[in-house]
Amino acid sequence: MTHAYPLADAALAQRIEGVATIDMAGYVDAGRVSGMYPDATTLRVGGGVAACISPDNVVNGSVGLGMTGPVAVEEIDRLIEFFETRGSVPIVEVCPLADPTLTDALARRGFRVSAFEAELYQPLPALRQKRPSPGVRVRMAKTKADRATWAELAARGFSSDRPTEADHLVSRTVSSRMDALHFIGYLDGEPAGTGMLYIAEGLARFGGDATLPAMRGRGVQSAILAARLRMAARAGCDLAVIGASPGSTSQRNQERAGFRVAYTRVTFVRAVQP
Repeated sequence: MTHAYPLADAALAQRIEGVATIDMAGYVDAGRVSGMYPDATTLRVGGGVAACISPDNVVNGSVGLGMTGPVAVEEIDRLIEFFETRGSVPIVEVCPLADPTLTDALARRGFRVSAFEAELYQPLPALRQKRPSPGVRVRMAKTKADRATWAELAARGFSSDRPTEADHLVSRTVSSRMDALHFIGYLDGEPAGTGMLYIAEGLARFGGDATLPAMRGRGVQSAILAARLRMAARAGCDLAVIGASPGSTSQRNQERAGFRVAYTRVTFVRAVQP
């Protein structure tokens, strides 16, 4: 049996970015519903969505802009006002297949490149089904206690085991999302890593990948990735998507699991104005 990967074209990018905007709104909803970020809000702008959880929150950002047509500089002005009036730096994650008016408008308003993220994809069901490494097992976080464990692991994994209170607050908010599935990886019976699965419009988005530093390199993330691929296929998804820093260990693990790079997002931030 062979798998046909969809072409990495504008249609694929529009689908991926479209679901990313829905996913972004899910973080805002979780912040408000949980009461941890009661002022979290979104702005529909430029064909995409901007989200501000709290001042300079790590989750803040904008996705999907320019995917359905031109973006006027006035739309970027609205985005700037949205973030700055809430005490946050304006951030826009740009798909390279977005309308070129978007990057032109960002340049005119003083934005600069700050980071890159590879967006990888693969059709489902996945063909490469690797068995977990010895001592590794994965299960979903279903109870309140499970989600508390997930939040603690995520905060520690993302911060190289030096989490701040802000890190804990973000991870607790993410663990409270009722529109997503949370997975915990165990190594020799001990909680070791996390992953999240969000499904919309037949597409599965993976996120929340973190492993405790002392337990890395033992196959925990590979097992969590495989478990989510199986779950997404059972849920009827035909495509899985995940992000990674270009050239990172995470990207190599994802490619070994059958993912391919669709495109690389570019993060733009607005330079501090004099």
